[in-house]
Amino acid sequence: MKRNLHINNAGAYTPEKRTRCIAFHEAGHAAAIYLINRAREIPPHLFNLRFNEANADAAADFHAAYENYIACVEGGLLLHGLPPTLDDLQHLPRETGHDWIQTQEDLLNAFEADVINLFAGPLAEAKYVAETDGEVFTHRLIDPPALGNYGGTFDLALIEDYLRSYSADHRERDRKLHQLHQTAFHFINNYHNWRAISKLADYILASGKNTICYEEVEAILAGK
Repeated sequence: MKRNLHINNAGAYTPEKRTRCIAFHEAGHAAAIYLINRAREIPPHLFNLRFNEANADAAADFHAAYENYIACVEGGLLLHGLPPTLDDLQHLPRETGHDWIQTQEDLLNAFEADVINLFAGPLAEAKYVAETDGEVFTHRLIDPPALGNYGGTFDLALIEDYLRSYSADHRERDRKLHQLHQTAFHFINNYHNWRAISKLADYILASGKNTICYEEVEAILAGK
C-alpha cells in the first residue's frame, strides 16, 4: 500500500493541505486494516506506517515512481503472494501469516479484506478533500478510476492484480470490484469510523514521525 508522491491538481493545494491529504490517506488504510480485519475475525496483523521524504523530481516511469512513494503501510496485506486463482488453496504461498487460512472461505475473506483495505486509503483522502472543499462525497462520483486523483494509482494497480486471481471473467471482476468499492466507501463514510480516521490522521500530523508502529495505531483506534 503505497501513496503516490504526486497529487493531481496539487497546484491548488497549500503545503498544509497536501500534508493532511497524505495523513488521511494513510489513516484510512490503517483504520480499515485494524477495524475491518477485526470485524471479519481475522487474526491481528502487525503493520507500520512509514513516511518518506521522496525526491519530487522522480522519473515519471511507473516502475521508477513506485519506488519513490511519499508514504506507505508496511505489512498491511494479508496475502503477501496471490495464488493463480482463488479456487485452489494448494497454490497459496505458505509463508508466515497464511497459517490461519485453512479453507477457501478463509482465503476469500482475506482477499476481500485486502481489497477493501486498499480502497480505504484513497477513499479517506477523497472524503477529506470533499469536506474541506464543500463538495459532495458519494460512491458514484468517487468511483474506482477517480481514486487515481487521490493518491490511489498504486493501490488500484494492486487491486487489479487481486481481481485477476478472483476470476478470468471480466464481468465477474467488475462486479466484485464495485461490490468491494461500495463496502469500503460505506466503511469510510460511517460516522464512527470517520471519527477514528480523523483522530489517527491528527496523531500522524502531530507526531512528525517517519514511522508509526502498530501499537500506536492500535492505541488510537481501540479507543475510537
